[in-house]
Amino acid sequence: MINQNFVIHQLRIEAFQHPELLEIALTHPDAIAENLDLKPDEQKSRTLEYLGINHLGSNLFSQMVDDYLYLHCSHLGLATRTLLKSDFVSPNILAQLALKIKLDQESDLGTNYPLKPDFEQQKILSELFEALVGAVYLEWERDFEQTYNWLANQFLAEVVNQILMDLFVEGVATADWDANFYPWFGSNSLTCPSKPSSSESTSLFCL
Repeated sequence: MINQNFVIHQLRIEAFQHPELLEIALTHPDAIAENLDLKPDEQKSRTLEYLGINHLGSNLFSQMVDDYLYLHCSHLGLATRTLLKSDFVSPNILAQLALKIKLDQESDLGTNYPLKPDFEQQKILSELFEALVGAVYLEWERDFEQTYNWLANQFLAEVVNQILMDLFVEGVATADWDANFYPWFGSNSLTCPSKPSSSESTSLFCL
């Protein structure tokens, strides 16, 4: 059963008319394999459904990130956009996006998930987020523009802001922050953080 509060408050979607799509996206193959109520052919079928929606979401996410960076970051140059893209589609970023909207709490990850090493948990969460994108796209009858707008408004703008800030922090000496940091952010139409920190690396999200 899909939690409607999750749909409304975390995904910020008014209603999901095809909740079975979310159930497919948020049920990991490990959980499917553990479900003894399913026959082997049913387990195989459901696993293939998950893999299909994950593959769809992965391709969509990659294309939408390309489009967003082209539309909003073309002034940064191809090399910087390529670097941003590589960060965007990394399991680390995708897993953090999943955690931001509490996918780990709303998904069936299998009983062994808490016992897995961090890198495997990260991989599972990143795949779940991609599957979610695929489910949203299908829910909206393959409307690329609507799905893109949802993704851009909910996730992409904030991630671009943070990644660029991290790149700037790494490249500018602490003594030069006042002279360079805020003018640079303003010139690139980015949101300046209220207070820089030279002692700790910046986190991706403020939850």
